[in-house]
Amino acid sequence: MSTSTTTIGSETTYRRLYTGLWALSGVALAGGIVVGYPLVGVGGFAALALAALLTFRRYDGPLFDERDERRQAAASKRTLAVMGVTSSLVFPAVTALWALGVVEWPLWLTPIAFFVAALTFVHVGSTMYESARAA
Repeated sequence: MSTSTTTIGSETTYRRLYTGLWALSGVALAGGIVVGYPLVGVGGFAALALAALLTFRRYDGPLFDERDERRQAAASKRTLAVMGVTSSLVFPAVTALWALGVVEWPLWLTPIAFFVAALTFVHVGSTMYESARAA
C-alpha cells in the first residue's frame, strides 16, 4: 500500500524541515566564519541548502500556497526595510570610523558593503520601474 506525501501532517513536517534546513544553512555559514573556518561554513551552507531544495522537490503536492506567498511578500518587504535602514546607518558610520583610523576595516567586509550598495540600487531601480509601469 502506497502512502501519499500530500497529507496535512506530512505537509507540516516537510515545511518545518525545509525551513529548518535553510535556517541551519545560515547558522553553518555564520558559524564557520566566526570560528575561523569559512570554507567549512560554506560547505555546511551548501550541503544544508541542497538538502532543503531536495526536501522541497521530494514533496508531491504544493508545499506553499497563496497564503505563504503573502507572508513571503510581507517578510521580504520588512527585511528590505530593516536591512536598508540598518545598512544606511552602519556602513557609512563604519567607513567614517575606518577613515579616521578608529576601526580596522576587515577585507571580508568589502564585498558585503558592495552587495548592500548593489541591493540598494536594485531596490531603488525596481521601485522606479514599478512607479513608471503603474503610470
